[in-house]
Amino acid sequence: MPSEHTPDTTSTTDGPRLLEERSIGGILVHFVAIPTGVVGAGLVYLVSTHEFTRRNARNALDWHLTVLALTILTFGSLFIYAEGTGQGATDVATLPSPVSATASVVLPVLISLWMFVTFWTFLVGLIAMGKATFGTAWRYPLSPALVDRFGPRVDLPGGWPVIIVVYVAVAPLIVGVALFGPREGAAFFASGLGLVALILVLTPITGVALYQHGARIRPTDADWQPPVVAYLGVPIAVAAAGYLLSEAVTDSINPAGDAVYVFLAAFWVASLVYAVRWWTESN
Repeated sequence: MPSEHTPDTTSTTDGPRLLEERSIGGILVHFVAIPTGVVGAGLVYLVSTHEFTRRNARNALDWHLTVLALTILTFGSLFIYAEGTGQGATDVATLPSPVSATASVVLPVLISLWMFVTFWTFLVGLIAMGKATFGTAWRYPLSPALVDRFGPRVDLPGGWPVIIVVYVAVAPLIVGVALFGPREGAAFFASGLGLVALILVLTPITGVALYQHGARIRPTDADWQPPVVAYLGVPIAVAAAGYLLSEAVTDSINPAGDAVYVFLAAFWVASLVYAVRWWTESN
């Protein structure tokens, strides 16, 4: 008489439970954070409501904050050394000889360490993604628990709308300096960094602020229910139209760059409208 096969109840129940506990966002946040760093991991951490995603985003954010600190230290020191030894924009040597000699030894070590950490970021990011695939929120090695330690102490007066108002005030200044400001020297370099920070940091954070304030934390019975999809989607649609027009109608050599400026303008208008509407409704 053939033996009856008893189904493995553990495997049939553990699979669905594991799928419920983990999330696609918790898996992919490590991969997304490899090129985007603090911005990508931070945005996922702020937006997500899934505990598994938040744990993984927190781990990635801890690591990339550490990498960011090392990056600032390395290239900040390199910039100061170049300017202080007359090899930068000023052509004036101001660093004392002992400091310059010490820096010439320390800087190669810092740069080598930064290069190793950059390579290590790819490796540990892929490892963390693999661990998350099997349901584990893996902490990156040698990364301090910065989010858990300092996150609860971060208090933004006024909440998310303050970020939107700051964006409305600051974005035109940054773009104006980048377009019409100096074309050489340290000021030109600073304006370029400001534009990059506007595009890669401040604009995404403002998008999160719009989403959080307009959809996540707003009571369902509030008098004003802003169409967050429109505030975020219309600038993207306008930028896409700008790209197509730039490519088809103008002789621009960089339609993608034109689309970025169109998006910034449209997103600034959307943020301004949101800020004004929030102000009038709250008063």
